[in-house]
Amino acid sequence: MWTTFAATVGGSAAGLTGLTFIVVAFRFDVVATSQEYRNRAAQTVSLFLTTTVTASLVTLPQPTWALGVELLIAAAASAGLLSVLDHAARRGTSQHARPALVVALVVFAAGIAAAGLFAIAGSTKGLGFYAASALLGLTWGVYGTWVFLTQAGTQQTDAVAHADSGTR
Repeated sequence: MWTTFAATVGGSAAGLTGLTFIVVAFRFDVVATSQEYRNRAAQTVSLFLTTTVTASLVTLPQPTWALGVELLIAAAASAGLLSVLDHAARRGTSQHARPALVVALVVFAAGIAAAGLFAIAGSTKGLGFYAASALLGLTWGVYGTWVFLTQAGTQQTDAVAHADSGTR
């Protein structure tokens, strides 16, 4: 029942990973010079890759408990990496963690972990949590990619324009 959904989500996430690389390459001048944008791009790719990997795990024929262990490992690895990248994006600034981002990333990892706990207990009924996390990962990743495409560097451009015109 969940394999078709997981295959669809995994394929979508894999395709969106490639799109993100294209967008980052398109805006490379800005992303390469900004610690924040580099780490946010890595977060976006991490969301898509976690979604791709967990989708692959769901489609593998294996005992339910093994899927649970794998999902818990994926959730922990993803949460750790996303947290490190968020901290790195804010390093050297006075920025605080953005509440919406923190909530999205916690819910993303927690949903995968909850599905893993259900699976360890022998039930696939928790895969609804996985589904919600996968959709959240895709949605938040697309938002991140859109930000790179439309907003990366606009603050720097505005500051340079104001400095050049003397209207700071």
